[in-house]
Amino acid sequence: MNMRPSAGFLPLLLLAACTGGMSPDAAPAGAAPDPLAQIGRWALQGATDPGGRPIAAVLPGGRAVHALVFDGERVAVQGGCNHVGGRYRIEAGGRLRVLDMQSTLMACSDQALMDADAAVAGLLEGEATWRIAESYPEQLRLEHADGRSSRWVAERPAR
Repeated sequence: MNMRPSAGFLPLLLLAACTGGMSPDAAPAGAAPDPLAQIGRWALQGATDPGGRPIAAVLPGGRAVHALVFDGERVAVQGGCNHVGGRYRIEAGGRLRVLDMQSTLMACSDQALMDADAAVAGLLEGEATWRIAESYPEQLRLEHADGRSSRWVAERPAR
C-alpha cells in the first residue's frame, strides 16, 4: 500500500496544517460570532459630516458604489477603483475600531471614483459606535465621536 500523498492532495494537506484544520468561518470556542461578518456585504447608502451635511465625496457621480466586507480581522472596501482595506476589531460597548487602512494607487480614468475610495477609507478609519437596525435588509449605522456618520445596507449572498 502506497502511503505517500498524491501531488494534488499535498497542497490541501499543507493548507490544513497551516490553518489548524479550522474552516475560515469557524470561531474559537466560546467566541461570539461577528455580526458584521455574518451579513456578507454592507453597501454604502450615504454619509454625513459633523454638521449633518451629506459627504458628497463618498458618492461618485451622486451614486453609491462602495461596499464593506468584514472577514476575520480584515475589512475590505469593494466597488471602487483601488483595493482598499485594513484591520478591524469589535470592542466592548458597541465600538468598532478600524486600523491601518491601506490602498493601492491605481491610475483610474474616473477621478471622482478615486476620490471616493480615499473618502470612504477616511470615513472608516478610527473608532466608531455601530448598531444594526432590525429590519430587512439590515441597516448598519456607524457614528464617529467627531459627529461623522455613515449608513450601510446588508447585501446577503443568494442561497
